[in-house]
Amino acid sequence: MGQIVPNDAFPFCSGTYYGASPIINAERCVNLYPEPGSSSSKGKVSLVGRPGMSPSPSYSLPNAPARAMWAGNNRLFAVGGTHFFELGSGGSMTDYGAMAGSTGVGPCQIIANGTQLLVMDARAARVHLANTTGPVMTQVFNGRALEYLDGFYVSIAVGASLASTNPNQINVSNNGDGTIWDPLNYVIRTGSADLVTNLAVLNGQLWIFGERTIEVWYNAGNNGFPFARIAGATINLGVLSPNTVVKFQNTIMWLGADDRGYAQVYMTKGLSPVRVSNTGIEAIFGPSSWGNAPLNFAYGYQEAGHTFYVLCFVTQYGVVSYQYVYDLDTGYWHERYYAAEYPNCFVSLPAFDALGPNMVGMDSGKIRKQSITFANDGTGFPIGYTRTAPHLADQNKWIKYPRFELDIDCGNAQPTLSYSNDGGRSFLAGAPWPYNMRQSVNGGTAGGFRRFYALQLGRSRDRVFSVNIIDDTNLVRINNAYLTAEPGTEK
Repeated sequence: MGQIVPNDAFPFCSGTYYGASPIINAERCVNLYPEPGSSSSKGKVSLVGRPGMSPSPSYSLPNAPARAMWAGNNRLFAVGGTHFFELGSGGSMTDYGAMAGSTGVGPCQIIANGTQLLVMDARAARVHLANTTGPVMTQVFNGRALEYLDGFYVSIAVGASLASTNPNQINVSNNGDGTIWDPLNYVIRTGSADLVTNLAVLNGQLWIFGERTIEVWYNAGNNGFPFARIAGATINLGVLSPNTVVKFQNTIMWLGADDRGYAQVYMTKGLSPVRVSNTGIEAIFGPSSWGNAPLNFAYGYQEAGHTFYVLCFVTQYGVVSYQYVYDLDTGYWHERYYAAEYPNCFVSLPAFDALGPNMVGMDSGKIRKQSITFANDGTGFPIGYTRTAPHLADQNKWIKYPRFELDIDCGNAQPTLSYSNDGGRSFLAGAPWPYNMRQSVNGGTAGGFRRFYALQLGRSRDRVFSVNIIDDTNLVRINNAYLTAEPGTEK
């Protein structure tokens, strides 16, 4: 008689954890993210489909790609290609002009001080003032990062803004005025010898990121350059991809590096870095971070009780090829793939319209609403979901599998099942695999309890199950999977 494998021994719902070899761990969670249950939930962990996008774009920027967005005071701004736009109701747009010297690609930063909007073009390393006089945005500084603290804009000087040949010069604007950058109001970071690459402000402190170290500074009220280094607040860890630095409510995250190795994700806890990537996720994205490390970037957002760090790996042409996403609220990683184009940037503007506050900008210049209530990535672009479960083995003894059952809410979508008997190296393909799981309904077709199942799945010494769904109409929510197994004694 077969026995149901306990859920603790078959944790179907979990995150991505892919080992150095699939025979070690082949676990994948693609376009699904884990959602822990409460003490009264049916399962300890379930899986929720990642956000889709609105059928039609809210805006189509005449210049592409969409590189950055900023929202405040019920107003919305965006960088598209080389131009800066204000986005109004009904899809209307005001073009504030081109940013001189811009290449039109790469991430940007938009930071406001209440009366001024400054835009930093990372690839061109220039800071521009957004104004309505056009047709060209006013350049105010040559810098490759931008932050704001205690009334001062802060930037890493490059080119004509350097007072000498030292590349570790950090400048501040006049207090309350980002249009004036006194060339004498700067400091050269000398506490560490590595190159300064980015800045972040958290809890009233200025974090200065280098390739191999990080320093934390505070407002000491000094004349000229007001900030000073906190004694003992130098971290012997740097940033591999400068544009992966993302600030959340009370922490900063980045793709890190030091002189002993790299490609690990860290977040701050107080003044200390905590590694949040694991060997499994690093085995996937590690090689992809080498050749194009300067181009990789990240953004963060919140939705439905989750806070996500979205790490984007790009090709040599700067196009996103895939995303690995960390959930700050659960500690799980998952993967995201898109049939059409990947989001480049994110903004949330509450009460902007009835489709929700969250927006994403795309390579095409389109800006779409993003929400877990959308079942596709726009008309004609379905979402493909994959959950590859952990290995099932008992000291390499034979195990028979009479039944696999999936507890899922997916409307009329059709789950397919495949499996691997060679340690996750390859999965059954060719008719009838992947197998269309059968469906039974208890209590009638209207509102009945649905079960998807597969029978007589053979035997193996090591089994890895994989469930796949491709659909553009139905939301996908997986509660759990149940497996009936007959353990053997033969080796």
